[in-house]
Amino acid sequence: MPASSIIGEADLHALVDGELDAERRRKVEDHLLTHPADAALVEGWRRQNAALRAAFEPAALEMLPLSLKDAATRTHAPQQGPIETGAIHWGRPGASRPSQRLDEIRASRRRQAALSTVLTLLAGAAVAGLAALVFAGRNEAPRPPVSAVLTQSYAGRASLTYATYASDARPVEIDVSRKGELVAWLAERVGFSRPPNLAGLGLRLIGGRVLPGVAAPAGLLIYERANGARLGLYFERAEAAGAPLAPRAAQGVTAIEWRAGGFAFVLVGPLAQEEMQAAAESAATAIAAAPDEKR
Repeated sequence: MPASSIIGEADLHALVDGELDAERRRKVEDHLLTHPADAALVEGWRRQNAALRAAFEPAALEMLPLSLKDAATRTHAPQQGPIETGAIHWGRPGASRPSQRLDEIRASRRRQAALSTVLTLLAGAAVAGLAALVFAGRNEAPRPPVSAVLTQSYAGRASLTYATYASDARPVEIDVSRKGELVAWLAERVGFSRPPNLAGLGLRLIGGRVLPGVAAPAGLLIYERANGARLGLYFERAEAAGAPLAPRAAQGVTAIEWRAGGFAFVLVGPLAQEEMQAAAESAATAIAAAPDEKR
């Protein structure tokens, strides 16, 4: 077996970090479809990344105290000339070396004070983030085994996917400026390439990505409002037609699931339930009106 076809842990990390090219990413995604344990590892790392961002991003975005800014940007005052006191010349060459040494000691102490302040702030942020994770973990139910995670509901997988990517600096792998490539990619990998147009509801498509599903690859389209609020449309192949399910709300987002054309669709976002329902109905109508694709 050629070395290039072997999928190792480094490839899984690179997939989570978005560092693979299109061909290698496709091989890793195919590998995840037949290796549930590796797929669970990838989902676990993505959840960890999301938890770390939630814990530490607020501290990283805080404004530095003015005292710390002053300590970091303060420049040394220009060296003064000899100090004349009448009888004694304190600025003589013989006396300049102790004066310079004193300036160096003072500068070193200032640098140590600034470094100590920075380390204290970082340590405080780390302790606060760890405490938040610990207390949050105490309130959580025991995590399900790998098999349960891989077979959870479509709405559950969609909500987890949305939480992982929606707030990311790069939420999509192919943006809408390359819509032709995005549509072809979704058609090839997922079997669905009809992104519904939700512009009438103030929702602009910004792009999409392909994800590991349970039995086949799944897709995620990201829509964005003018105020920055983002919605995710998750879709995955589903054998049973199924009736539309009641909206489910958790952790500030609402998920609405329905089935059409052999797929399960889930719209996830932070809007009010009425707005989410209107967006889901509009998306379902647009998908049903589009010509069927060959599968």
